[in-house]
Amino acid sequence: MNVTKDNFKEVAEQIEALLPTAAFVSFDEEMTGVSIAGQSDRIEDTPAERYSKMRNVASRYAIIQFGLAIFHKKQCDAGGDCETYEAHAYNFYVFPESGPVNMDASGIHFNSNHGMDWNKWMREGIPFVNQEAAKKLKETICPDDANPGVQKKDETKVATRSPMTLTKDADIETTKSAIAALRAWLADDAKREETEFEVITTNAYLRRFMHETLAADFPTLTVESRPTATRGISTMFALRLTEAQQSERAAKIRQEKEAEFERKLGFTKIFNALAKARKPVVGHAVMYDLLFALSHFQGLLPESYSKFKELVQDLFPLLFDTQLLVKSEPFKYKPQPKDADPGSNKIHRFGSMALGQVFKVFEDEAVAARAAGKGRIEIKLAEGHDRYGPDKAAAFHEAGYDAYITGCVFANMAKETLGSENVSKFNGRSTMFRALFHFNLSGDDELISKGVYVHARGLKGWSADAFKNALAEIKAPRKENDDTAEAGEMEIRWLDDDSAFAVFPETCREAVAKMLGRDGSSPGDAGKLQLTSWDDWLSARSAATATASSMDETSRKRSSAAPATTTDVTEPPCKRQRLSESQA
Repeated sequence: MNVTKDNFKEVAEQIEALLPTAAFVSFDEEMTGVSIAGQSDRIEDTPAERYSKMRNVASRYAIIQFGLAIFHKKQCDAGGDCETYEAHAYNFYVFPESGPVNMDASGIHFNSNHGMDWNKWMREGIPFVNQEAAKKLKETICPDDANPGVQKKDETKVATRSPMTLTKDADIETTKSAIAALRAWLADDAKREETEFEVITTNAYLRRFMHETLAADFPTLTVESRPTATRGISTMFALRLTEAQQSERAAKIRQEKEAEFERKLGFTKIFNALAKARKPVVGHAVMYDLLFALSHFQGLLPESYSKFKELVQDLFPLLFDTQLLVKSEPFKYKPQPKDADPGSNKIHRFGSMALGQVFKVFEDEAVAARAAGKGRIEIKLAEGHDRYGPDKAAAFHEAGYDAYITGCVFANMAKETLGSENVSKFNGRSTMFRALFHFNLSGDDELISKGVYVHARGLKGWSADAFKNALAEIKAPRKENDDTAEAGEMEIRWLDDDSAFAVFPETCREAVAKMLGRDGSSPGDAGKLQLTSWDDWLSARSAATATASSMDETSRKRSSAAPATTTDVTEPPCKRQRLSESQA
């Protein structure tokens, strides 16, 4: 379902009614850019460093579409052993009412090639504000609700400032005539049934004088100004109302103000409802979607990565990344028959970690299970939400569709993921593209590959086999009753063409320490390499990063004191790594 300003009110009410009983929600976004010139991801980035880079991107560019899918567990009606979910899928267009909107050319081309409706975005996009702006908006439009019991500043000023005195004869005559006409209207018995009198059409200066005068001389009347077609000019009306009419008017004004606030709050209302619901929130390679959502609807992203973690845990205590799930056990291997030999080889389930490919694997598995009458996950779209139905063409890179199929993917893993044994294992964790780490927003970040890391430099021109042969002496300890030590299984994580990490199993820790303790006297090809332990490499890199940051700060201070210059910047191509690239 597409959602714009025209149908947002009804959809927001529907979502607020659906969330309390939802099993989980999934989301996705389309953005105007995901890269910044001169800023590139490096495999050796720590999560804090990568967060800083991603924070810069999410703070610069805009959300075009926000996709949201709400899944409810239902009674299985398909026959056989199955689990059934009903999905409500929404594709929101969001566009701010004010402020800059930054766009990257490659990002625009990407979205245009996937059918983005730019006119709908700009003309019909739902407004939004962050939390601080929402608070100020409430204070401005509905001050009594924002600060109950607190006297408004304007009332205090009116009570303390001196009454106005007009000095120009023309102004005195104009206002005097208007007040006389009002008195005549009030005294005319033939007009007792009339409740409204047009007092004067004038500028803001004379309106202020008239408001003061009428409030003092006619305290039982209600006075209001209505704008005219001429800027700065309004017409003042005096209203003669009964107590019941005054109450009715006050209620109407309050309703109008609340409606204005709700309109300006816009999509932030949905964001707040999601945070309030405390339901499992799911995304695919979710980090960028999360950062953009928080930067737009929550507020400025914290500079501190640890503060960002605290913010996420406070807003969304249950957060899951389907890309990380399908890279992890037990999901990354094809399900084995119950009677399979425990020692049989496991077969990888996914050839690609791209969302569309992962979705297809689960779809094919469901078709096969349905044909065989076996257990499966059935998902149906709710009435009125058939935009992405099985008989419709796939709409990849439309946020609503991507949110929907992300939810479909999660549904196939939800039972095990949300089980007591796994929920803490996967909650808050998200993939880092081309990295040594995964993000862990609910705890300490962890290396992707467990084991003992050795950094090697001097590999230019070396093949992977040559690198492995050079470290072949690193072996696991001998097994009991076995005189042969096994070579440690070595994983290579390339950093560039001259350096890489060799990752060994924990059983090889002593052998690695022994080799590194030789002070460069390793035999054979290993002696040609500069080998460093993980701790020493990390310490050296941290020191280098701190030095570079200090130099950058010094340079920034110098440049801020120099005359300003203008530089043209060309942005690099925008890469949608979440959906279009394989991340095995």
